[in-house]
Parts: sequence; C-alpha cells; structure tokens
Amino acid sequence: MIIITDPSINNLILFPKTEQYYEEELTRFLQTEQYSDALQLLTFLLQFPTVDPHKAEQWEALRNWLYTMYPESMFAMTPMEEDPEEESDLLRQYIQEKTTDDGTFALKLLNMLNDGTLEQQVNALEQLAFIDQSGVSERVKEWLCEKPRHPHIQFKALQALKQMGERGFIEFPKNGEKILVEIEETPLCPEDFPSRIRDMIRRVGDISEISQPDFVYFAKQTWQEFLAYAYGTSIYTDLQKAEEGAVDVWASALHAILQEKLFGAVNREELLDNYGIVDSMKLQWKRANLVLQTFVKQFNPDPS
Repeated sequence: MIIITDPSINNLILFPKTEQYYEEELTRFLQTEQYSDALQLLTFLLQFPTVDPHKAEQWEALRNWLYTMYPESMFAMTPMEEDPEEESDLLRQYIQEKTTDDGTFALKLLNMLNDGTLEQQVNALEQLAFIDQSGVSERVKEWLCEKPRHPHIQFKALQALKQMGERGFIEFPKNGEKILVEIEETPLCPEDFPSRIRDMIRRVGDISEISQPDFVYFAKQTWQEFLAYAYGTSIYTDLQKAEEGAVDVWASALHAILQEKLFGAVNREELLDNYGIVDSMKLQWKRANLVLQTFVKQFNPDPS
C-alpha cells in the first residue's frame, strides 16, 4: 500500500462515507498484522484538518503505539515524496549491519517467509533483497514456486529476486493458473510500469481532482494493488497491449467501482460521459468493470 502525503490536502474534506471506509481498512490492516500499511493510512488520515479532534487524538495515539511496538514496520513505508534511492541506500546499510558471515540473519528472514504473517513476509522479502549470500535467492525462488500465495506477496518476491540480480523466467501458481514471467521485467516502482498503464491512473486524477480531490489517493493505492494481482496474467497482457481508448475504459471502470464503494452510489451515465465512453466502447468497459469487481470482492470484501 502506498499513501501519498501532500501539504495541499489541508484544503480537503474527508467525507463521512470515505472516513468510514478508511476506518474499516485500518481495522483490517491491524487484524492481519499489516502494521506498515496501518501506519501509512494513519499518517494520511491525520493530514485532514476537518477530522473530529477526539478521533484525531485516537489515531495519533494508535500511530505512536505502532511506532513503539513495531519499529520494523517503518522500513516497509515508502512515502512518495522521499528519494527512493536514498531510502534504498539506508535500508541496504541497515541490512549490511545486521548480516553476519554465519548466515543467521538471512536464515531468520527465510524462516519468516514460511511462518510469518503477510506483513512479516513483506518485511522479510524487502530485507532479503539486499542480502548477498549464496543460496538466498534460490530459497526465495523455491518458496515462490512452492504453492499459491497472495498476489501481493508474490509480486514482492519477484521484486526482491530482481534486486538480488536474478534473471530469466520463473513459473509459479497464481490466481488458479500457472504463470511464466521474466524476473528482470518486474517493475520496482509505479514509474516502471508501461506508460499506457500509468496513464490509466493519471486519467482518474484528471477527472476527480476538482469534484473529489481526495479520491485519487485511494484510487492510486487500489490501482497498485490491482497491478500486483494482475501481473503476469492475461489481464496484465491485455493492459500492456491496450490501445489509446482503453485508458478511459479502465480509468472509468476503476472510478465507478471505487466511487460506489466509498460513497455508496455512482451515477454511471454521468461518469461514462465525463470519460468520453461512447456506445462502441461499452462492451469493453463492462469487461474491465467485471475484472475489477472480481479483484475488489476477492481482496477487499464488503464488511457488511
């Protein structure tokens, strides 16, 4: 999960329905021990000046508690305004200080892959990516190919393998099928994805920046989670090969689903008109909408 911090948010209002959804997400993160995601979400929410002071005090206390109890979660936080290279260098230095010749630290991280929570597995992979020891990357490959895992953690494993310097194809089970990907092609950050795919989320920002300026923050987070879910599958292949008109199709389909989830309703005809979706594009739009609905229901179920 990536939450963007931005001083301009001081002029925004956190709508009640949106606040409720974010609180449900926060609860889910805490229940599944995804503490770095919880920290990022709390940091994002505390930027809104219109939040009830008592609630803001609770959020601040929870954030401080997470910082104290789970300081390692800060290494998984990647705020967009920081220099990624500088952050990577700091993490590399931290790992080198922890790593010993006997391989104890690497073994601890590898064991965490098998026994840890999703959050712990993410932290383990992000640290393993900077360990230069014989056999570590092979163990990560074996773990990835062993059995189906959450798409988010599979994508993290591919990123770690790429950072370790691994090359070539790897096959592993994902979303009910066997997929084959080239490790060195794995995007390490949002900017590494093809321009057409990046344009899809930019389009959401263009449409929503006036009427719903806080909407794009959640849209970007969801889009990155969806790309991890789709990566290596036929869905991702279709996104890569998409023609120019598909930018509006996918952007509007994502916008419609998130608007309904956040605000409880969506004026579909008005939304399609805003994105310039004409009759000849509506079949393609329905297919994109169905794919996104399947993703959202599978990984962000409705708590009601």
